Amino acid sequence: MSKQLDSILLLDDNYSTNFIHKKFIADANCSKNIVDFQSGIDTLEYLKSTDNMMPELIFIDINMPIMSAWEFLDAFNELERQDKDNTVIILLTTSLSPNDEEKAANISQINGIWLKPLSEDKIGAIIQKYFELSD
Repeated sequence: MSKQLDSILLLDDNYSTNFIHKKFIADANCSKNIVDFQSGIDTLEYLKSTDNMMPELIFIDINMPIMSAWEFLDAFNELERQDKDNTVIILLTTSLSPNDEEKAANISQINGIWLKPLSEDKIGAIIQKYFELSD
């Protein structure tokens, strides 16, 4: 990929999943910066600081302990950052339930739901669908 996003953020409570997804994103060469978190609370603290770049793309695991993707999105919506409105949000899941699909359809910040694991091909398809990175 010739041009890259400035930043992608991964939020998944599973360290191994984040590790693998970071590798796929790095191999796809689609982002200058990749940050990952295992906790929605830690992610929100990171995003509250205007010293930190607002990611252009966020991947969120739906089912996480302590703070689910739904709770995270409620809190994300309350962030006082104008630049959050341009962030593409993709939910990730191992099994898509009709309940999750219906819930996601009613939340405007969610751009899509994809099955885990990510791959270079899936990442490429997401980048192509939501971003114009051609020269």
